[in-house]
Amino acid sequence: MGIMGFSIRTNILSVFLLLLSITFPPVTFATIINFESTSAGGLPSDNQIIGLGDYFMADGVSVSFGFDTTGDGSADEVGRFEKAGGGKESGNSGFKSAYGSQYDIAATGFESLLGEFFLRQKDAYEPFGTFHIMYDAENPVTAASGEIWDIDGRAGNTEQFLITAFNGITPLASITSPLGNNSTLDGKPWAFGFTDLSNITSIEITFTGSKTKGIGLAFNNFSPIEDVSAASNSVPEPSILVIFLLALIGLIFHRAKS
Repeated sequence: MGIMGFSIRTNILSVFLLLLSITFPPVTFATIINFESTSAGGLPSDNQIIGLGDYFMADGVSVSFGFDTTGDGSADEVGRFEKAGGGKESGNSGFKSAYGSQYDIAATGFESLLGEFFLRQKDAYEPFGTFHIMYDAENPVTAASGEIWDIDGRAGNTEQFLITAFNGITPLASITSPLGNNSTLDGKPWAFGFTDLSNITSIEITFTGSKTKGIGLAFNNFSPIEDVSAASNSVPEPSILVIFLLALIGLIFHRAKS
């Protein structure tokens, strides 16, 4: 068949690969909201407000963040972007580490994980009530993960957090952070995660330590996971056309060798 045989094989292979790419979409990986950009995709600035109506998109899920300071179950206070290593300007920062008694400085080896920005409550070191992570998703959300930074303290003056996933007002699962009564997590993240839940519509984080002042929340690297298997455009089974093309390509290559 010579050049013509090669051309035919190449053209059919191209068509097959195109159909294969349509039939089997490429695998996508979870998107992380790391606060390196605003909800609109711009570059944040230190202490910039994260509004209650600022929606961050990740894996088809629209996520907003806020604080319930009145205890009525709904967010009423905004968060802020905090710049890593930004110092303590006007009393505001995310956390204070033992690394040179500096503010918002990650422990050695954790700098890239903290990144340039993270989320904190509006008024640093003030009791923040409950931190709300609110979802708006077309399909069920069955898993989630995130980080709370710098959970430290000392005996009698501890830090600890309770993280609860909800479906509406129904609690689905809860995770309690390690008790911060030493410097083990000083300048480091503690990661939490939920898997195989029915449908997460929100997540709440509350402070449960013994501290009564100097209470801060440094939050980063949040990943909402949508159950794409429930979507109407889920990956289909191989079509009869693809099976036919496989047989046709095999026949052409067999004749080309004859």
